[in-house]
Amino acid sequence: MATMADVARVAGVSRSTVSYVLSGTRPISDVTREKIIRAMKDLKYTPNVLAQGLAGRRTGIIALIFPLGEIGFNLTEFEYIRAASEQARDDGYNLLLWPFAADDIEEIRKVVNQGLVDGVVLMEVLTADERVPFLREADIPFTMIGRTADPRDLAYVDTDFEASGSKAVEHLAKLGHTEIGFLARSQADLDAGHGPVVRTRDAVLSAAKKSGIRAHVFTASPTFPAGWDVFEEIRRTAPGLTALLEINEPATLGLMAAAAERGIRIPQDLSIVAVNASEGAAQMSKPALTSLSPSHGDMARLAVKYLVRRLRGEDYSSFQTLVVPELIERGSTAVASS
Repeated sequence: MATMADVARVAGVSRSTVSYVLSGTRPISDVTREKIIRAMKDLKYTPNVLAQGLAGRRTGIIALIFPLGEIGFNLTEFEYIRAASEQARDDGYNLLLWPFAADDIEEIRKVVNQGLVDGVVLMEVLTADERVPFLREADIPFTMIGRTADPRDLAYVDTDFEASGSKAVEHLAKLGHTEIGFLARSQADLDAGHGPVVRTRDAVLSAAKKSGIRAHVFTASPTFPAGWDVFEEIRRTAPGLTALLEINEPATLGLMAAAAERGIRIPQDLSIVAVNASEGAAQMSKPALTSLSPSHGDMARLAVKYLVRRLRGEDYSSFQTLVVPELIERGSTAVASS
């Protein structure tokens, strides 16, 4: 089993320099840090984070707080988690996944107070998120995948959902659609101020109004059966609807199955655009879904990099990235049926 001395020998540095990289107690140049991390990988060296903690150093653990939904993680969410874990490992950290609800401050308090983590990456961020003032008060470095209503002095990486909603409506308008729907997650998510859903809904409604398009909002829990139910609701309340924008992967799959059962063809009779769906998720249906999505893996990696740089003492005032996704056509949209 490799030791810290082995890592130092292979990297061509002192043992204390390896220790500083692991503990974060002193600034180390990026070149030296990369040599040490590469040596750790080659030697399959695993730091003893408990021993580091007992020695009064940092734990070498960062946490990803990701509220667990009704059916666990979908493919898009798993992309974030996998990439964050890989980036943390590349930077010499271990990643701890906290599946706590956004309003479960007490559970977060318990873990933070135990001193188990050096920093936190927040996901599923609300426009008014109670976790943000708590982490600030606890003096825990953190970054966000997502952003609050006023993120001016916060570090974050987020999708430009306003641009996503507008681009999706523009695409459908060019295809001649004059009545569209927006499928969100549950009404509880909207009421709670879930950033992606609220921002996309508002952008869709605004862009539709400017284009003279009639828009409806539908909500459903993120489950396959809920998609069947919302399809029936659409048929009942908006029979003239010819296109749907969605930010609810599981329910959309159910809706598409219900449409096929009723003889509704996609895209000939109903066009569908997915917002924020990963490549894997977009390819799960037939036809594959036209989507507006960033690289979720790249976003997760950047958020972890921002956190690590904060832990190294860098000024995080410039750690803000808003990603504007491009439309990828895959066959689920077509000219509006007459």
